[in-house]
Amino acid sequence: MARIDQADADEGRPEVADTPAPDAPRPPRVRDPRNPPDAAARIALAAENRAKVEAADRAYAIDQGYARISALERGTVTPAMREIEAEDPNRQLVGFEHRLKGKDRLTEKVTKAVNEQPQLSYDNAIAVVKDTIRYTFQYPDDHYTAGVLADCGRLEQAGFKRIDRRNTWESPDYKGINSRWRAPESEQVLEVQFHTKASYDAKQETHVAYEKLRDPATPRGEQDRLVDYQRQVNTRVPTPPGALGIPDYP
Repeated sequence: MARIDQADADEGRPEVADTPAPDAPRPPRVRDPRNPPDAAARIALAAENRAKVEAADRAYAIDQGYARISALERGTVTPAMREIEAEDPNRQLVGFEHRLKGKDRLTEKVTKAVNEQPQLSYDNAIAVVKDTIRYTFQYPDDHYTAGVLADCGRLEQAGFKRIDRRNTWESPDYKGINSRWRAPESEQVLEVQFHTKASYDAKQETHVAYEKLRDPATPRGEQDRLVDYQRQVNTRVPTPPGALGIPDYP
C-alpha cells in the first residue's frame, strides 16, 4: 500500500506548457519612463526637469518685472521726462515710441546677465538692464552743449540719480552722449541719450550693423565690413561746438 504522505513522482515539476522553449524569444521588457534604467539617464532627466523649472521661474520673474517696469515708466518716468522736455522748446524727445524695450528682448538680456553673473537674481538682473527704459533728447547743433548740461541738471532736480555719462563724440563708431540714471525712489536703471539730428540719424542707419556686430555668430570678415560701414556713416556727422568738452561721469 502506498503511503499517503509520499509525493507523487511529478509533484514540484513545472508543467510542460509552463516551461519556455530554450530558443523562444522573450517578450520585451517595458520600462517605466519615470524610473530610468541607469544613472546617466537619471541625471539627464533631473537636468531636464531642473531646466523646465528654471525656465518657468524666469518667465514668471520677467512677467512680473516687466509689469512693474511698465507701471514705473507710465506713472513716474515718462511724466517727469515730459515735464523736462517742456522746459526747453529748442529741443525735443525723439524715438519716443521705443522708450520701453520689448519683453522678448528684455528676456534675452536678463538671461545673458544671469548666465554671466550667477549670483544675480532675476529681479536684480531686470533692474540693472540699462536700457529697459530709454529716452533720447535731440538738439540743434548750436544748442547741443548747453542743452545737454542743462538737461542733466534738470534730471537731477527731478529726482533722477546719475550713475554715469559717456561722451563718444571722438569715437569713429558712434557719435553722441549716453548716460544712465536711477528712476526717482527706485532702483530701476534707465538710459538717456543726447544727440543732434545728424548723430541720431546715423545711429538709426547703423542699428542693424550694430546688432550684427553684437552677435558672436557673425563671421570675422563680415564684422570688419560692418565696422567700416559704421565708420563711413559716422564720418558724415559734424561735431557740435563744445561737445568734446562735456565731461564723462564718474
